[in-house]
Amino acid sequence: MKPGMWLVTGAVFLGAFLAAPAQAAVTVIGGGLARDCYIATEEASMPPMKAMNICDLALEQESLSKKNMAATYVNRGILRMRMGQNARAMSDFDISIRAVPNLYEAHVNRGAALYALERFEEALAAFNLGVRSEDMNARVTAYYDRGLTYEQLGNVTAAYYDYKTALELQPEFALASKQLTRFQVKPAS
Repeated sequence: MKPGMWLVTGAVFLGAFLAAPAQAAVTVIGGGLARDCYIATEEASMPPMKAMNICDLALEQESLSKKNMAATYVNRGILRMRMGQNARAMSDFDISIRAVPNLYEAHVNRGAALYALERFEEALAAFNLGVRSEDMNARVTAYYDRGLTYEQLGNVTAAYYDYKTALELQPEFALASKQLTRFQVKPAS
């Protein structure tokens, strides 16, 4: 890939069993602080505050394309969520979505922040957009997270089908597999 191009990558999971939903990270290909921000977010080995400082510097000092800027806001939002700053993370995801509305990974992350804030109807709307992602990991994350949200809203049938879809898209997805073990499917009488 050419420097300055962007690509969406895997998912980072916040919680497991009916806890918090997952997140999809967005990477920046090329050099510079924006790429360093992505690496710090994806690897999660650096303390979140230090990683966030890198993202802040990228946003303040680098001349980023619209897509790279949007990706950097998503990554900074993920770091904020890791620190429990869900409302502030929402602000980053909203900036990203305004810049690149079809960056569906931003919608997945926005949904995760809304879920953490217990704003389940709004989270559902965000995940409905997130399942449109072309990135397989982000799409799987969106289906899984939407399943969690449907359960919170009392729609167990929809939750079951979303967990099932997540597992069909990614057969080794242990969290979705574990969720499905809680269900018993019986024929309608």
